[in-house]
Amino acid sequence: MSRRQAWDIPDDTWTVAPGDTAAVAESRRRAVADARAWCPESLPDDIVDSIRRVVSELVTNALRHASSAGPITVSVWPTPGGNFAVAVTDGSPVVPTPCDPYDGGTAGRGLAIVAAESLSWTWKHADAGKVVSATIALPGSAATARRAGAGAPVGDAAPQPPPELAGALGRPSGTDAGAQQPFRATKVGS
Repeated sequence: MSRRQAWDIPDDTWTVAPGDTAAVAESRRRAVADARAWCPESLPDDIVDSIRRVVSELVTNALRHASSAGPITVSVWPTPGGNFAVAVTDGSPVVPTPCDPYDGGTAGRGLAIVAAESLSWTWKHADAGKVVSATIALPGSAATARRAGAGAPVGDAAPQPPPELAGALGRPSGTDAGAQQPFRATKVGS
C-alpha cells in the first residue's frame, strides 16, 4: 500500500475549553488516531508514545499558562514528506520558554520533552496569542529514511501549516507555496 499524498489527507482541528484537563487525554487519543489513519504502515510503539507525549505537553502547557486567555485550538496534519505535525494555538502572548524543572521535578519539563520527542518545534505570535508547533517522524517519511541512511531529500522535517494556520504562522500554505518556502521549525534553547 502506498502512502497517500499529504494534500489528499484532511487536517484535523479541535477546540479545548479553558480548564478542561480531560481534553489532554482526548487530544492524545485523537492525534494518535489521526496518525494511524494517515500512515499506511502500523505505527511503532515508540512513535505512538512520542505523539502522545508531544500532544500532551503542548496541550497541557496551553491549559496551564493560557487557560484564562480563551479557548485553545489543536491542529494536526501530515506534512508533504510524511511526517506528523501538531500546532496548539492559545490566546496568551507569553513566549514559551524552556526552563529547569521545578515543583520537585514534576513541572517545567514540557518543552524539553517536546524537543526530545520531535524532529523540531517552534512558536510564533498569532493575533493576541501564539501558536506552538512540533513535527514527529512517521514510518516511511523522508526524516525516517534519512535516519536509516537512505539518503532521502532534506527539508521536510518542519511542518507545513494547514491553510487556517498559515496566516497566523506567517508562512504560505498549500502544496506549491509550501514546497517553495518550507516552514522551518527550530529547537529553542537546545
